[in-house]
Amino acid sequence: MVKICFVNITVERISQPYYDLVRQLFPKVLRPGTEVSFKSVEPGLESLAVSSSAYFDLLNKKEIIEKIMEAEKEGFDAALVGCFEDPGVREAREVVNIPVIGIGEASMLLACMLGHRFAVVTANDNKVATNLEVMIKLQGLQERAITHPVRTISMANRDVFTKGFQEPYLIVSDILDKARGCVADGAEVVIVGCAGLAPHCTMSGVTMVDENGAQLLDCVVIGLKAAEAIVDLKDRLGWPAISRAGIYAMPREKDIKRVRSMFGLKPF
Repeated sequence: MVKICFVNITVERISQPYYDLVRQLFPKVLRPGTEVSFKSVEPGLESLAVSSSAYFDLLNKKEIIEKIMEAEKEGFDAALVGCFEDPGVREAREVVNIPVIGIGEASMLLACMLGHRFAVVTANDNKVATNLEVMIKLQGLQERAITHPVRTISMANRDVFTKGFQEPYLIVSDILDKARGCVADGAEVVIVGCAGLAPHCTMSGVTMVDENGAQLLDCVVIGLKAAEAIVDLKDRLGWPAISRAGIYAMPREKDIKRVRSMFGLKPF
């Protein structure tokens, strides 16, 4: 059995409709016996409308990492952060010994296996779009992405989680409209780069941009399958959860405890 912790970037109080959507993916994409449980940040952001602030994201990131550390202590085999910007993923990898999956990183790397050029369609937020363009460069993938690789949908964020959840075809048609523009500009693979948007495409049976052969990738599905696969390889081949040879070198346990206490954080 594989136990995956899905860390949500907003508080539980507002997240139930989203949980219900993501749960519908499990029987479609995961093996029988793979379990996924949700953890929401608490305290944390109560609206995605403020999540494009770097300062607010920093405050939220601390809670994301705390939930990942909790997940390891509770016996989860892997953790996944439910946001395409992968907040807290790199930091968490330093301090836990379970795989930590960033759905943005996983999706972009898979896109490079499926086609030569990729693009991303994301939420209606220009700051998020800019952040994702920077993320593509940090991953060293700018040569694999089209010019202007990140496109935003037209639907406002506030409408996505109200009207869009009630009538998913509105979201899907908006995504497809922007994806067609990406394909026209050279994309062979288009990633739906928002955890709140992508599952609507999968649940609507939309996996291609029209009939032109360009794939439309659901970042949440890819993250879940990446977590499942990495745990399998770790368990069957004895791989460590993460390389400690460089950027993810783990601090000494006594240093983790000491520095956490400086910030008033409970010991793990």
